[in-house]
Amino acid sequence: MVADDWVVSADGGGSSTDVLLANIPLKTALLKRGGGTNPNVYGDDGIERLRKLMQKVLSETDVEAINVETCVVGMAGISHPKYRPTLKQTCEALFPQASLQLISDAELAHRTIWGEGPGMTLIVGTGSIAVGEDKDGKLMRAGGFGFQSGDVGGGYWFGKSLLTELIAADRSNDDEIVELRQLVTDHFGVSSFEEALEKASCGEGVSIVAGLTPEIFKLAENGNFIANQIVASGVEGLRELVDELIEKIDFSGDLGLHGSVITESHFYRTMLMNRLEFDGWRKADFPAVFGGLVVAGAAEPEELVKFSVSND
Repeated sequence: MVADDWVVSADGGGSSTDVLLANIPLKTALLKRGGGTNPNVYGDDGIERLRKLMQKVLSETDVEAINVETCVVGMAGISHPKYRPTLKQTCEALFPQASLQLISDAELAHRTIWGEGPGMTLIVGTGSIAVGEDKDGKLMRAGGFGFQSGDVGGGYWFGKSLLTELIAADRSNDDEIVELRQLVTDHFGVSSFEEALEKASCGEGVSIVAGLTPEIFKLAENGNFIANQIVASGVEGLRELVDELIEKIDFSGDLGLHGSVITESHFYRTMLMNRLEFDGWRKADFPAVFGGLVVAGAAEPEELVKFSVSND
């Protein structure tokens, strides 16, 4: 594909969304971040939130939507037949002249690391999924069925697992249980565990529940046995994902890692890599939304460094 002058790329997840507007010849870009837009979580409201965020990027740069020639949207839940037509219609209405590509947020992250070449990526954010190409170049996956369905080892899974443990230990005054219960009430900004559960079950509770993850890691690293057991279970779940995908694509090489849950926690990442048989790992130097430029044919991963990016 020939690179276009203006390219819009969107990375829509369960907790947050990035939208990038890039001028390819000038190598300039504006990056905006907003709330989660996964339609499996937020329904049509998530798609409308994405539309507003893309519109905001256009208005802040004085770029007419009609001048956008390529729009790449990588979104969690993209395969859901209930929401894909609405997302497609929304993007086509906003960018009437654009070539539109709707892909998963996992593929977007994968392309940011490996481009169009062979590779394997484990993405661990709100949910978890492993993706990679088989010998015929077909993108295969393991996991990624949605954090509501499990997605073991992802951020929402960690938060939900902790809440489940505490519900089961409702009458316990064990020191570690008390410590974990205090963690939850502090995190939710409430005075009782019951109030925390109410907040967790509300429509916007996904990102809050997932936000418990770094604190769980901290307590596990400091010796809280229950927290450590939860982390160990997460590691095993991710190992099973990786092993499943390796069987599908017969891959050998470094493992690509993406998603703040795994890339920003040395503790969790080290536990995982100790269970895997990879010599090393690599991550993208840029947020996954830049993968849209790779998908659009506007840049290779190693060329993304040439872009001057504003976050205003």
